[in-house]
Amino acid sequence: MEQDHEPMGASSPRQTVTVHGDEVICTDFSGFGPDGDRPGRLSDECQAALSAISEALADHGLTLGHTRHVAAMIREGQTFTHCQAALNEALATAKPALTLRIVQRFPLPEQRISLSLTAVPHK
Repeated sequence: MEQDHEPMGASSPRQTVTVHGDEVICTDFSGFGPDGDRPGRLSDECQAALSAISEALADHGLTLGHTRHVAAMIREGQTFTHCQAALNEALATAKPALTLRIVQRFPLPEQRISLSLTAVPHK
């Protein structure tokens, strides 16, 4: 399988949804609106990314409640608390593992966060 390689410390500008068997992987979702507008608050940017992921999962019959792992990339670790409440609320029933990665930059200078997650149906 061919993969794009980004320089260390940068995130990809493309959000993708990949299906491996019954596993759905949503990668590099930012909180930007369809017109490229970024919400003013980081918590709103997080919520917008979660909403976009929720819609992508619905296309595969899954919800955020099926999440097993979430990875958040952010430029400054101390600002993560602004996003953590949105993640906790949206993913409370799933109780997924969380990876927090500090990155030096994003493809868009205004971008503050990128979310990726893996979801699987309940067995």
